Amino acid sequence: MPTWGEARAAAIAKLRDGADPQTAALDADVLLAFALGVEKEQLLAHPERALATEAGARFDALVERRRTGEPVAYLRGFKEFYGLRFDVDPRVLIPRPETETLVEEARRVIAGRALTIVDVGTGSGAIACAIAASEPGVRLIATDVSADALVVASANARSLAPVTERVAIVCANLPYLREDTLAHLAGERTSLAFEPRAAVIAGRDGLDLIRRAIADLPRVLAPGGAALFECDPPQAGEIAELLRARGLASHIVRDLAGAERVVAASS
Repeated sequence: MPTWGEARAAAIAKLRDGADPQTAALDADVLLAFALGVEKEQLLAHPERALATEAGARFDALVERRRTGEPVAYLRGFKEFYGLRFDVDPRVLIPRPETETLVEEARRVIAGRALTIVDVGTGSGAIACAIAASEPGVRLIATDVSADALVVASANARSLAPVTERVAIVCANLPYLREDTLAHLAGERTSLAFEPRAAVIAGRDGLDLIRRAIADLPRVLAPGGAALFECDPPQAGEIAELLRARGLASHIVRDLAGAERVVAASS
């Protein structure tokens, strides 16, 4: 079983013979971290760790696709732009750093005013969402000739367009299952086998979306407000700790079966 460092070195060598040799080391780091589900810094700090078979197979497949020239953003399914993470796939153009210049100039013209703005050829929605996230007073219209692109842009808008006013209560029944938990529960609850995976799965530990929501609470929760998160019972304690780390008092509410089902917090 190879170590993280050995797998990284082998991937760099392979990518240097591929379509984009100049980014071989960076691509190997990004894709290995993605396959492992860790940050790049953790990967580089622990090259001696053994690469599990499943993660190794994922990494090998990603490296082979990248070697042929497939963009890293499509391989991972997302791209950072203007400090935001956008979902991207072959239905849309990948947002480029240079396009941030257009966003900056648009914001200079907006100058804090409540204006109506149209983003023509929105693609992933990068320009529209970046402006909306930074200029809460504007109204955005995003258009595209591609219906597929509009599906991607709409999903990004729902994910990234922020609440722009403080609220008294946040109620959140976000996806909170892990892959292995879903596989187990699908046999017990038949409907889960037919329901959309994006509505129930949230990362390796099921807390990806809940973490993001908790991180944003200080911005949107009014003084004296409350936040309520439904969760898988084994997650309740960790969610309570995440809330306390944000300076919020928290307590756990049990459902009718006695399971720890809701974590409630107050500011």
